[in-house]
Amino acid sequence: MGGRKVRQHYFVARELQASIAVLVIIALLGGTFLLYLSKELNAILGVRTPFLTIFLMVGYTAIVAFSALFFTHRLVGPFKRLEYEMKMIAKGDLSRRLSIRRNDDWHVRSFVSNLNKLLDRFEEMSIEYNRLNSLLSERLAELRTRLMKGESPEEMLELIESINEEIHRLREKW
Repeated sequence: MGGRKVRQHYFVARELQASIAVLVIIALLGGTFLLYLSKELNAILGVRTPFLTIFLMVGYTAIVAFSALFFTHRLVGPFKRLEYEMKMIAKGDLSRRLSIRRNDDWHVRSFVSNLNKLLDRFEEMSIEYNRLNSLLSERLAELRTRLMKGESPEEMLELIESINEEIHRLREKW
């Protein structure tokens, strides 16, 4: 290929990016506020002690920690809950659906909605697969019985063809 560069497109979570940007802005504004407060306290008190520097560092750490906890609770917390629910589904509870909370992030709500649609489709496919498996077992038992009775090959071919048609019909559906 020539020297032409092809730009790659990635899925971008704009809401997640906005949430992280808000977190950074809050942290920066909190640091700026604490720096301003420290200067004003120095001017008012006229004292230059390490206490104000410690106050600034502790306050800034508290602002960043609170903001990070708030955002991780809103973004990561729901995914931990979903992880637990997915484990329950993986154990065989195909009727279970993922839940969302009223205050979950829009991104999480959209993700859960799409996963629940996938689970609905998977459950339908599982039901159809079980039905096909049961049908095949019945028809093969019937075929074996007919073989043992010595029925004609034409009758056997009809039964085999009906089995094949059922398999083909389900393949096209899915």
